[in-house]
Amino acid sequence: MEQNQTPELQQSWSKDSERIVFLFKSIHKIYRDHLYKKSRQYGFTGPQIGLIMGLHKNPFSTLNELSECLGLSKSTVSGIVDRLVNQGVVIREIPENNRRIVRLSLSPDWQKNNALHDLMHKYINDTLANASKNELEKIILGLETLYSLLAKDEN
Repeated sequence: MEQNQTPELQQSWSKDSERIVFLFKSIHKIYRDHLYKKSRQYGFTGPQIGLIMGLHKNPFSTLNELSECLGLSKSTVSGIVDRLVNQGVVIREIPENNRRIVRLSLSPDWQKNNALHDLMHKYINDTLANASKNELEKIILGLETLYSLLAKDEN
């Protein structure tokens, strides 16, 4: 093990897959916690920022789709949407061809005037700015390999 690893990264693993899952979850948690901390500075809660990020990735989602994506009940997501609609962050649209559904998206005004999207990328850019070319290549290769293996399993 490398000298600069934290104690939890130095523990012994019975399987490489356990270590990979641990690292994947840990990296995701660090990133999510950083975003939630920053989002609170803009007056958003963790679930609100999760919904905003979900709509950023999948515009025109339905309440059911967001509920599944976030792992929250439909009523909880509905309450979050109501608050974000009142703040001018989210808009509801009823498609002409299907009046029974409501599509949700981020309002164009909010998208134009917010720094949250930039914050998500700035954190990673700033973190990677200290990495050597060799370290960056290793990270990319490892992530590409993991992606390829997971994508192959999907088929």
